[in-house]
Amino acid sequence: MKIWKIVLSMVVIALSATMLTQPSQAAQRTPALRIGIAYDTGGPGDHSFNDAVASGISLAKKRFNIKVIATVTIGTETDRISRLKSLIATGANPIMAVGSGYAASVQVVAQMYPNNQFAIINDATISMLNVASLVFAEDQGGYLAGIAAAFATKKGRIGLLGSSPQSKKYELGFIAGAKSVKKNLSFDIAYVKDSAGSAAAAMITRGVDIIFFTMAGSDSEVINALVKANKSGAGVGLIVIEPDQYVTLASETKKYIVASVVKRVDKVVVDFISESSAGRTVIDVLDPKEGIYGRQYGIQNGGIEISLWSPELAKYRKPIYIAALRAGKLSK
Repeated sequence: MKIWKIVLSMVVIALSATMLTQPSQAAQRTPALRIGIAYDTGGPGDHSFNDAVASGISLAKKRFNIKVIATVTIGTETDRISRLKSLIATGANPIMAVGSGYAASVQVVAQMYPNNQFAIINDATISMLNVASLVFAEDQGGYLAGIAAAFATKKGRIGLLGSSPQSKKYELGFIAGAKSVKKNLSFDIAYVKDSAGSAAAAMITRGVDIIFFTMAGSDSEVINALVKANKSGAGVGLIVIEPDQYVTLASETKKYIVASVVKRVDKVVVDFISESSAGRTVIDVLDPKEGIYGRQYGIQNGGIEISLWSPELAKYRKPIYIAALRAGKLSK
């Protein structure tokens, strides 16, 4: 009799455990959140922002009950607007647009559909409550690059090469980070409109041995200038930004990269989907004067990291990461 009671108790416990581990009927009936993804030109496989977003989507699918509807633009403004509307037609809400190329089209479509939520990655120019600007703390990224450059330079002259419409936040952080390590460094800063190859070559001629390359995309002329100089024994190192640039893929260039500032786009995507799944919108105030809302990602919330490529630079891993704590207090 006692044995029977013990067996019965075990059966009851087993059934109870099974019921607890199985999703309830209500949970099973909960429809998946339909997420629209408007990829930039090229789509996944570009080894840049599109791939980083796709990686975040893959992570989010494992954690949340979502259905992803994706589209890829051919790059024209008309096509971008059409792609966004096509996602809305499928019932997708919210919709994430990849890259600043979508800024104008997201603003147009968000005005047309005020009840839909939108997010745009790596852009903070749209002043609408139903548009979340998901951006990165450029001054913090620049600070990390400056620290790395200061440890990596042998000549004491470091440079930043950017595009002319770019903000000066990278530069400000870069100089501050480098000076936090070495006070007597020389800085060579250049902003160009088109090809930066001649600017890079001029920097190298002036004695720069570490260049922080902040332009979006891969500039083949910069790479050619770097490779040419190093074949002549110049010993120039490059610090890049991921996933903004493709240069990390070129084997000929890869050996000259000493470090990369990494924007964790995948984490940003997961964070946004997490908030959306909980029924929340991402409307931190980014610029109260301009009315820009969204979220800024930096060191402290895991949005920006630094990857040390050079074995020589890796020796300074500990002081670099200690210095990174100071960078995490910027943009506050």
